[in-house]
Amino acid sequence: MTKSAKKLPRYRRVSNPPAMRLTERDKKIFEAIHAYDGMMGFSQIKRMFFTGESQAKERLKLLYQHKYLNLPNKEQRRRVPEMIYWLDKRGAEIVASIYSTPLKEFSWRQQPRWFQVDHDLAVNNFRLDMEEACRMNNLISLESWTPESKFWSYPDKITYKYQERKLERNIRPDGFFMLSTPGHHIRYLLEIDRSTEDNPRFYREKILPGLAYIKTKNYENRFGHRSGRWLVVTTGERWLRNMLKQAKNAEAKGQFYFTTFDQVNPATILHAPIWQREDREETVQLVFLDEDLL
Repeated sequence: MTKSAKKLPRYRRVSNPPAMRLTERDKKIFEAIHAYDGMMGFSQIKRMFFTGESQAKERLKLLYQHKYLNLPNKEQRRRVPEMIYWLDKRGAEIVASIYSTPLKEFSWRQQPRWFQVDHDLAVNNFRLDMEEACRMNNLISLESWTPESKFWSYPDKITYKYQERKLERNIRPDGFFMLSTPGHHIRYLLEIDRSTEDNPRFYREKILPGLAYIKTKNYENRFGHRSGRWLVVTTGERWLRNMLKQAKNAEAKGQFYFTTFDQVNPATILHAPIWQREDREETVQLVFLDEDLL
């Protein structure tokens, strides 16, 4: 990396940035940011594409200076847990060309959702952990991932009962993904809960509609089957116990799995007993494989 590149300002663009050649890795970075719902943190990009921190910082700095990526200003940076990046116009043009889509028809996130950056980073981290866990196991593959933005653009509206009343709700999970194992396809809907207080409405607003959704024709049309499990990752044991109690009241029958952020990593997410269900006393693992296949 040249000296002039290292001296570039962090939060403002210069009129004549150092020359650079766009690489295949750069294009993959743009594509990943778009796939991860339009925004990624520095640690997440580094995890995917770089081995060294200074190398990552300097390359991302150049991509910002050349208007492929955007980043927060100083004031915005104070309000987010780490440096974040999203596509600028030139980066969006690259991704649009990969998909053979004219830029005017290409939908891309032009600003982060500032009110929930922490939440979106947590979703990304879960997804990265899941992808890494699947790479570590040659019998399990991550077949698809539908990000939250797709559910906001095209929500499924469902009707469900609460205290003898009919309620309607648009279902917008934080992600949907499918795992393939020998002989099985397992569908999961993700709920990232960063609450710091008990949520008595979780029963009415998440569990009951979540259970109803999996039984609907809309769900089957969208995902090919009327089966699935909700995965809820929350901040601590107190909130987890409260959610378990609400799932038990709803007779969730093992369709909701709960764990806490501190227990999730690539080594535990699939096969360690870190998940809790309302119908089991013991903690369970997410995926069971036939021992003959191991």
